[in-house]
Amino acid sequence: MSTGSRRVSQLVATMGWLSISLIPSVGATAQGWYLLEPPVDETIEHGRVLDDAPLARWIRTGTFTSEAACEVKRREALEATRAEMMRLSRTSPLPSVDTWRDADRDRRLAQASDCVSADDARLTPKSRQ
Repeated sequence: MSTGSRRVSQLVATMGWLSISLIPSVGATAQGWYLLEPPVDETIEHGRVLDDAPLARWIRTGTFTSEAACEVKRREALEATRAEMMRLSRTSPLPSVDTWRDADRDRRLAQASDCVSADDARLTPKSRQ
């Protein structure tokens, strides 16, 4: 398996693992905590993480029953991206610049992620931040 294929497999596994959460059923009232990632400006090569975007534009990557459970997943995702950067640094031959940039963007997304209460007013499009 090539380095690129392994990286994609690991990221897919990580994202699948992060999505294993308590997603509320249709019609359920908003409760609990959301793990959110900022949007990415894809018009810039390798994307710019828009961590200053309003929370209403952030992407929900998980739903949890408590803030503590959300924070555990957030820290695990951050550690996974740091571990990937370390793994890449030990790869021989070293990965391409594009691979490094993509891994760094994933790390920046994990760093910028946040746990937010599902009833936070900033999640509505009309709220001001």
